[in-house]
Amino acid sequence: MKMLLVLMSILISVSLFGQTADVFYNSGLDKHNKKDYNGAISDYSNAVKLNPLLAIAWYNMASAKLSLEDYNGALDDYTKSIELKPEDAEALFYRGQAKEGLRKYRDAIEDYIRAIQIDSTNAKAWFSRGSMKIKLRYYEEAIFDLTKAIDLDPRNPEAFYNRAEARRLTFDYYGAISDYSRDIDMSPNDVYAFINRGLCKSNLKDFAGAQADYTKAVDSDPDLLSGWYNRGVTKFALEDYDGAIADFTKALEMSPNLTAAYNNRGLSKFSLKDLTGAISDYNKALGIDPANSKAYLNRGVAKQNAGDKAGACEDWKKAGELGEKEAFALIKEFCTE
Repeated sequence: MKMLLVLMSILISVSLFGQTADVFYNSGLDKHNKKDYNGAISDYSNAVKLNPLLAIAWYNMASAKLSLEDYNGALDDYTKSIELKPEDAEALFYRGQAKEGLRKYRDAIEDYIRAIQIDSTNAKAWFSRGSMKIKLRYYEEAIFDLTKAIDLDPRNPEAFYNRAEARRLTFDYYGAISDYSRDIDMSPNDVYAFINRGLCKSNLKDFAGAQADYTKAVDSDPDLLSGWYNRGVTKFALEDYDGAIADFTKALEMSPNLTAAYNNRGLSKFSLKDLTGAISDYNKALGIDPANSKAYLNRGVAKQNAGDKAGACEDWKKAGELGEKEAFALIKEFCTE
C-alpha cells in the first residue's frame, strides 16, 4: 500500500491549561518530523492521557502508527480523532488507509465515501476508493472513481496504472494500453506497466509490440520472471522458436517448477522437430504436476510423431480423463482399429 502520510505539524503554544500535555505534544511532533515514530508515539500518548480532547495528538499518533504499519493501533487512534472532529476528511482518508492495511476493503471504502462527501476535490480519496473497488471486482465503478482522481490530479501515475488494470480486466485492451502508456510516460521504470501493456497487446494479436514491452521489462529488471516467460510466449507466436526456448529456459532457471514453461518449451522444441527434447520437457512438467492435462495431450502428439502410437494413445486417454476434450478427437483418429 503506497501512501504519503500527512502530519498535522501544528505547534501548540504552552498555556496554563494542559501545559504538560502541550509540551508532550510538541516533543512528539519534533520526534515525528525526525521519523522517530516510536518516540513520537510515546509523547503523543502522554499528551492525550493528560488532555484526551487534543484531537491533533490522536491524529498524529495514528499517523506515526500507520508509518510503522501498526494498522490496528492507527485505526483506533484515527477513530478517536474523528470522534472529536467528525468533519476531518484527512483523518477519514487515513483511517481508510489503515483499514486497507487490515484488508478491510469494504470498510475502507466507507471512509473514502465520507471523505469525498466532505471534500469532493480530495483526489487521494477518489483514487483509493477506485483502487479498493478493483480489489472487490467492481471494475466499472473503479474506472469512474479513478477517472475522477485523474481529473483532479493528472500527475499521479498510479491512477493511470490502476485504471488501466480495471480496463484490462473488463477487456478494454485499447483503453488499458493508453493508460499504461500514460503511466510509463511518468514512470519509465515501471516494469509491471510494461508487462501488463504487453499482455494487452498480446490479446490484440500485436505480438511484436508485446515482445518489445517484455524486452523493456527484462532490460530494466533481469530477475522479472513474468517478463521472460511472457516474451517466450510472444516469440513462439511469432515462430521464433529458438528465441522462445531461450526465454523459457531463463524462466525455468528462476522458477524450476514452472510447468507452463516446460510445456511451452516442449511445444517450441516440437515445432523445431526436436521430438526427444519435447518429450523430455513434457516429462518434466508431469513430474511436477501429474495432473497436467496439457502435458499429456502434447506428449501424446510428440509420441505419435515419433512413431510411438501406443504411448501416444495412452497419453491422450489420460488427457481425456483429466478433461481435455481435444484428446477424444485424437483417440478417434489415431487409436481406434
